Amino acid sequence: MRKNKAAAEIWLNKAKDHLTFASAGWEESEIVSDTCVLCQQAAEKALKALLELENIDVEKTPSLKIHRLVDIIEECKQYYPQVEKFEDDCDRLTVYYFDRYPSEIPLNLTEEDAAFALAVAEEILNFVEEVISST
Repeated sequence: MRKNKAAAEIWLNKAKDHLTFASAGWEESEIVSDTCVLCQQAAEKALKALLELENIDVEKTPSLKIHRLVDIIEECKQYYPQVEKFEDDCDRLTVYYFDRYPSEIPLNLTEEDAAFALAVAEEILNFVEEVISST
């Protein structure tokens, strides 16, 4: 089946925007929560870019209207088994998504969480970019 590189690049570019904004925001303000949430979103969109590359319309696939990164990785593994290496980090990164809303039980994220989120998101984006550029 032919790859849908154009759609994948759209998703990857949005992921890059999130990571760029997270990095700049962290440098400027050190707001942990927003940094972590944006990194989770960057990783999510990057992984979904891999699925778009395989002609899977993420927006029209109900099972992919999720934010749990490990579930998205399970879908990606059908085409790119190497993504398995991100499972543990993505399990942790997924939790950060839920800090986007006020809660009675705050996550109390730390600077270490922000540094972790930035590093993981960057690693995932680099991996996805390499896959897309090699097609």
